[in-house]
Amino acid sequence: MSVPAPKVMPTNAEWQAAIAPFRTPELGAARRQLWNTLVPYFLSTIAAYWLNQTVSWWAALPFIILSGLLTVRLFIINHDCGHGSFVPDKKANDTIGFWTGLLVFTPYLQWRHGHAIHHKISGDVRQDGTGYVWIQTIKQYESGDFWKRLGYRLYRNPLTIFGFGGAWLFLVEYRLPEKGADARMRKQVWAIDAFWLAVAGLVSWTLGPAAFFTVQIPIAVVGTSIGVWLFYFQHHYEDAYFGTETTWDFTRAALEGSSFLKLPRWLQFFSGNIGFHHVHHLSPKIPNYKLEACHEAVPFFKSVRPLTLHDCYKAIWLTLVDSETGRWTTFKAAAAAEKARKAAPVVSDVDRSSLPIGVESVVAPVLPVPTQSSR
Repeated sequence: MSVPAPKVMPTNAEWQAAIAPFRTPELGAARRQLWNTLVPYFLSTIAAYWLNQTVSWWAALPFIILSGLLTVRLFIINHDCGHGSFVPDKKANDTIGFWTGLLVFTPYLQWRHGHAIHHKISGDVRQDGTGYVWIQTIKQYESGDFWKRLGYRLYRNPLTIFGFGGAWLFLVEYRLPEKGADARMRKQVWAIDAFWLAVAGLVSWTLGPAAFFTVQIPIAVVGTSIGVWLFYFQHHYEDAYFGTETTWDFTRAALEGSSFLKLPRWLQFFSGNIGFHHVHHLSPKIPNYKLEACHEAVPFFKSVRPLTLHDCYKAIWLTLVDSETGRWTTFKAAAAAEKARKAAPVVSDVDRSSLPIGVESVVAPVLPVPTQSSR
């Protein structure tokens, strides 16, 4: 695979100065976003429960989908709070982050910790995707035993990631404290679990035992599935940057390794502008309601190519990172390359001069056998 030449990256001082006007949260904008998210979320959820009880589940389905979409927007607010960028006050960010996280089944402090790691290592091929999804390089995958390879293949199956992966993560995995969680993190996990147990009990008592599982759980499934879809394509796409095993550049990881997913206006609203992910990764302190303005105002963002739905489809099959090129590849391409390497004849350097141009690059050299004195 050819590796695109790196673009001319702005210096640290250049991009810091360019984005500085957008890094300050605005209380008025944050309040408006809370109102135009929370009010329709609760009204839509109430309508879904009412129609499910009085008409049918199919009549409730449009409102279940609407609440699921608003769940994504709530999660983006929670996400901004984790970066300290939603409102000017740190304590207010943490308070809003906890309550919006509670509504989307997310333990705020625990998620904030993992997401901070993601921002620190995103695009670093030496890492395994901590705070994001499980990522293996070709070398890691090929060196694994049968069961580890099988586990990675199952994990990377589109049905796993886009089917039930999101629901599993938010509804099951987040119900327990992660390894190494401190006392505050554990307390928040148990508090959110207790809240949703109480809600499930109250709904079951007033509306019947099936109501919670036919309305609230589908809302969560819609929201988490869309959220995982968005999150996946923020770093999974052809030619996304990964630092090699010896080099990694923060600016390139943001501008070339984080996508500009150009979405329809309605989906941009529900996703809280997170399609401007290249801007967000360059500066997580920019609130979501300023990402688009920042993208439009800063000249070097114009060189970031927007992702299309076709790009997203192709990216579904990108599963491994080539640590030599710093690019995504597929299981099929990696297997073909491995087969070609094994089938390539082994010749000495003396014989290389007789090979056709280009062939010498795929022929393994004969390594000298170390002598006793060189061991």
